[in-house]
Amino acid sequence: MRIFLLFLVLIPFSGIFAQEGTIHINVKDPVTLEGLNDITIIVDSKEFVTDEGGQTSITLPYGTYSVIINQDLYAPYSEQVIIDKADVDLNITLDRQSGSDGGGIAEIQLSDNEMNQSDNGQGVNSLLHSSQDPFSSAAAFSWSAARFRTRGYDSWYSSTYMNGFSLDNLETGYGSYSDYGGLNRIVRYKDGYESIKPAPYSFGNIGGVTNIMSTASQIQKQNQISYAATNRMYNNRLMYTYATGMQSNGWAFAFSISRRWAQEGYVPGTDYDAYGYFASAEKKLNDNHMIGISVFGAPQYRSKMGASTQEAYDLAGTNYYNPYWGYQNGEVRNSRIRKAHKPYAIINDTWKLNETTKIHTSIGFMKGRYGNTRLNWYSAPDPRPDYYRYLPSYQTDPYVAGLVTDYWENNVEARQIDWDKIYEINYLSKLAGGSANYIIEEDRIDETKYGLNTYITKDGGEHLQLSGGLDFLSHNSLRYKVIDDLLGADYWLDIDQFAERDFPGDADILQNDIQNPDNQVKEGDVFGYNYKFHTNRAKMWGVGRFYYPKVDFFTSAYVSGSQLWRDGLYQNGRYPDNSLGNSAKKSFLNLGFKAGITYKYTGKHYFEVNASYYTAPPMISNVFLAPRISNRYVPGIESSTVFSGELSYIHKGERWNGRLTAYQTNFYDESDLIGFYHDEYQTFVYMTMTGIDRTHQGIEAGVEVKATKTVSVIAAGNLGNYRYTSRPTAYISFDNLSQPDTSETIYQKYFYVPGTPQTTGMVGLKYFHPKFWFVSVNFNYFGDAYVSFNPERRTQLAIENLGPGDELIDIITQQEKIDGGYTLDASIGKSWRVKGKTIAINIMVNNILDNKTLITGGYEQNRFDFATKNVDKFPSKYYYAFGRNYFAMLTINL
Repeated sequence: MRIFLLFLVLIPFSGIFAQEGTIHINVKDPVTLEGLNDITIIVDSKEFVTDEGGQTSITLPYGTYSVIINQDLYAPYSEQVIIDKADVDLNITLDRQSGSDGGGIAEIQLSDNEMNQSDNGQGVNSLLHSSQDPFSSAAAFSWSAARFRTRGYDSWYSSTYMNGFSLDNLETGYGSYSDYGGLNRIVRYKDGYESIKPAPYSFGNIGGVTNIMSTASQIQKQNQISYAATNRMYNNRLMYTYATGMQSNGWAFAFSISRRWAQEGYVPGTDYDAYGYFASAEKKLNDNHMIGISVFGAPQYRSKMGASTQEAYDLAGTNYYNPYWGYQNGEVRNSRIRKAHKPYAIINDTWKLNETTKIHTSIGFMKGRYGNTRLNWYSAPDPRPDYYRYLPSYQTDPYVAGLVTDYWENNVEARQIDWDKIYEINYLSKLAGGSANYIIEEDRIDETKYGLNTYITKDGGEHLQLSGGLDFLSHNSLRYKVIDDLLGADYWLDIDQFAERDFPGDADILQNDIQNPDNQVKEGDVFGYNYKFHTNRAKMWGVGRFYYPKVDFFTSAYVSGSQLWRDGLYQNGRYPDNSLGNSAKKSFLNLGFKAGITYKYTGKHYFEVNASYYTAPPMISNVFLAPRISNRYVPGIESSTVFSGELSYIHKGERWNGRLTAYQTNFYDESDLIGFYHDEYQTFVYMTMTGIDRTHQGIEAGVEVKATKTVSVIAAGNLGNYRYTSRPTAYISFDNLSQPDTSETIYQKYFYVPGTPQTTGMVGLKYFHPKFWFVSVNFNYFGDAYVSFNPERRTQLAIENLGPGDELIDIITQQEKIDGGYTLDASIGKSWRVKGKTIAINIMVNNILDNKTLITGGYEQNRFDFATKNVDKFPSKYYYAFGRNYFAMLTINL
């Protein structure tokens, strides 16, 4: 009923009649400007081929259509085109292939005839979405080394779909690229809408929405193998892709498999082994109905690298020191291993009811695992080599500090995990009949997700396009710990060591599971905590897009309902009455609206204004106090509110293309959960902050100028101001119950949002030779970034007993800024045809100047010296961008 009411608001149905128009497509090479023959063009799963002049004509009912081109030697092209009159001209100039995977910036050119008509005040082509503009390309590639986030948004403010099915994680908000990593040839076909712009398959998000189009009929016919060598996270990548395209018998098939591996990546102690697989089959039942299925996954095993303090980096003599590994029997062993595999199956159905109406349905299912290992210890020395007590700065005696410095600088074992010592201590405990002092444990999340997205599109004549639908997701996760390795011991005693210390006479309170007390767990056993998260969400939405000679506009709305709860599988000794079984179920009703208008001054000059307002439920990962051991909700948890607006000028022309956008987004009533060891109370602590408000405002710009047929100049920049605008309340729960729950005010108002540079710039050159080789060079700048801060240092407790004007107040509470930096990147490539086969070589070198001082992020430790107020006792830890690194790839199209 609600979606019907939305359509009543958004859609004037009267006067809708099917009409037909012909789209005349002309495809050119960007250097020679000659027409390209035998180019296969996919228009809504139907294939068309250009003639000797690079032209083809297609007659279709009025409406909006996806146009996809994936041609050897050229970058992939995707565009949405409106047929709203008898004849529509579409001149496409394909970009020459560049970059590691043939990615590039495709562009749409208007014909001279349309240019002249628009300048005379006639109808102007509507500005839909196209391949990435110069700013978006810089944000995705050139600035990725510094972990740039567009507009400072977290990843959950953008949405990703695969064949119409949502890949977003309802529990954390993060959609993970690693779920389909290594499938570069499959995920390159994208239907993306930036920021607030409307999409036909989803209400979208303020950070944009992307649908990866990978049904078998949408993947162009190909038979390709490639090998890449690199010195980044992995050293080798082998990939094979085969696709039939739509065959005369109505079947289409596509298949891809890859492997990425390294014995050691750029950072010492890191190995990598990951696979990717994809298979899709699609059947055209008749002219009006298609159905298909796609299956994909990306099992991975990866050793991790850890951040450390600058003192440790300096002592090790490198900013790529990794404290997570050491030698065991002469072999490198890393304590932090990530193992994940989340296979998906998606069924798609496209049903054309008539010439103007289609129903698209996607049903998806995912069941997989995600885990991270780490060392845990009990009644034994801290095994971390960069533990603050083991560093020179902790020593009070200068002579001892000098000895520690010498030991660190001249003995590699000082900087590594001592596996031999760990095994020795465990063996001694085993001989005495005791439990393990050290173990490797794995934090596991076993996920199950299923749902559907069904939507209808209706072309209502030359001025109107309608879409709307229902998007339902159910996400459930089983969260627990498992013994990965006992490191030579016989068992691990499953109790809370901090509760045992503080409540020595209480046998129940220290039990992680009262129903299985003093449990002696072995390798493969579950221990510590064990619970399930459940989240369900249903969203109904609708959008109306209206097209007129000089003005386009859209309106869109949604309403959603969410329900979440926790199901405890252990009866925890600290919360025996509020840990086992289902918690109360929380429900949230949310809604959103957005609208925009585009003024088409001419066929070259466009002005856009877009605005969005919506509410969103809290993520289940942020709503429980001590979620690992209790069912208690954070007091007063509520939905957050987002208001966003943007104003853009866009230019599209034969000589230059560009965009200038001013934006502002306000966030209200967000929540966040962090967990850490509290030195003052000597136990693990959960801190949930509520009432977090932020403002993100700024200007982003990008331009590409064709200086000649073969040379282009590209520039892009972002000037942002992302700040917190409230003092949130933190609810603190102590894991061992040594202190009662408490709340504090976090004085972070006007702090900068950390984790991304707020000022960036890029200038570059691209050269394409007529004989299909290219060179590109980019210079990138990053500035105004901040480390993640410890909320405990911004409380009244942190500055307790300090008088007014004490300089320590500023030292304790000030926010740490990261120094700005730069990189110089270049790429070169050559493509040619040999006996009907296409061969391409691409080489990319990033950070050519080998800048190893570029900090890409960091965080203050969530430990603070409350007794002496010494901020240097637990200094910040940092991540550094890789120095000079390369990616070289050979591709053969068979």
